[in-house]
Amino acid sequence: MRRISLSLALAVCCLLVLAACGSSSKSSSSASANSTDPSIAGAEVAPASATAFVSVNTDSSAAQWKQAMKLLAGVPSLQKSLDKSLASSGITLADAEGALGPTTVFVELGPTAKPTDVYLTNPKDASNFKSILAKDKKEKSVTTEIESWLVVGKTQAALDQFKTAVGAGKLSDSASFKAASAGVPADALAKAYFKGSAINASALSSLGSTSTSTTSTSSSMSKALSGAAAKHPLEWGTVAVTAATKGLSIEGVFQGKTSVTNAGSTLVDQLPSGTSFAIDLTGKSLGLDKAVQNLRNNSKYSSQIPQIEAALGVKLDDLAALAGSEMAIYGKGSGIGLLIKAADAAKSKQMLDKTVTLLGAQMNGTSKPVSIAGVQATEFSFGTTKLDYGVKDGNLFLVTDAAALPGNTKLSSDPGYSADATELPIPASNLGVAYVDFAKLAALSKSGSAITKSLGSSSTSANLSQLEGLSSLLGYASANGTKVEIKAFLSTK
Repeated sequence: MRRISLSLALAVCCLLVLAACGSSSKSSSSASANSTDPSIAGAEVAPASATAFVSVNTDSSAAQWKQAMKLLAGVPSLQKSLDKSLASSGITLADAEGALGPTTVFVELGPTAKPTDVYLTNPKDASNFKSILAKDKKEKSVTTEIESWLVVGKTQAALDQFKTAVGAGKLSDSASFKAASAGVPADALAKAYFKGSAINASALSSLGSTSTSTTSTSSSMSKALSGAAAKHPLEWGTVAVTAATKGLSIEGVFQGKTSVTNAGSTLVDQLPSGTSFAIDLTGKSLGLDKAVQNLRNNSKYSSQIPQIEAALGVKLDDLAALAGSEMAIYGKGSGIGLLIKAADAAKSKQMLDKTVTLLGAQMNGTSKPVSIAGVQATEFSFGTTKLDYGVKDGNLFLVTDAAALPGNTKLSSDPGYSADATELPIPASNLGVAYVDFAKLAALSKSGSAITKSLGSSSTSANLSQLEGLSSLLGYASANGTKVEIKAFLSTK
């Protein structure tokens, strides 16, 4: 059922999942900013209790769908996966396009841990759509009709649950949905709405699983972040995907209950040319400084903190201040780097020197002064891994490879990044910036560096190598009162 009824519609969403996010080109963003549609197709027949709702424009004659198919054709692995999925059900792409109605909708009901999925479309010929569904011998489905919509579920119980939920209230009448959809671009290819409870549960679940599988220190940090997430839950979130001339686009808005403050991402302009990926953000915006401070309240570590401070000669307050600084983690060639815009980089290096001395004694590591690219630094080695750290241009740096040290040629001069930045100018005040060059990231994942090997796997390298056709991704997040807005641009070759 899924392979036929939504394979075509979710092909575009597949690009979205692989890219994590995107945004519109200059021409499409201008249109989106002035055109909104609070009545998203399908909301009038979806239940108000839906935890997730996605409406996809599957009108094969529409400009958005045609452009999406052009973009999909440029990514061989995704096109091959779609064709294989459809072929296994005995149909072609043309069959699927002819069967789907102008809109295809995905609705998720019930608890996040065990949701019920239901799909809807409004085909011109319901009998033709049902005949297409019947060809799927591996996955059975049941259907029902509500007004002009054909509802598809795995079981009759799923359809009954859907009908009961719709009877209790429609999504189009929900105050939260109306507020969330008011700013969604009318010309978007796909429009999604998520209830805050589902987003919060997913975030807490992810942080919880991280805290159980990491070291005690990072586990404590994850628990601190989980606590912060629990105290600042989201009310709702929306995401809109638009097919632009040069790639896919996304505009996301997430409504919270407390105000968020923008900072600035200036380190991305200082990253080296050839950067494969970069994440530039301020630790204070994420609450990392508070997470470090909260170690004083942790019964497991609070009694040890005075001894640790004495041994290191470093105060927890100073570490918290460093954790709250702007920082950028990035990759280049075979190395990974970290830049920190510390208030006093020289003092921060001295703290790091003391920490390295203590760690060296515990890990049988060694440290020595070195010069990399004409910059005086300290090399810390333990086992087969080494890190070089020091101060350059007023910033504290840590690199796993000398080639990752920022030089005179910056990322901003790279044609790919420059083109993305033209399509999506980054505002000076924001919450963070992310950039990915897919080809360079695939090369980094295959490098022989011990650290890059520990961060990835052979399957990760294989997945990245299959993204031929995707060029790069540039995105940013910004605060607007109690809302967090996300925009980015996913470019294709």
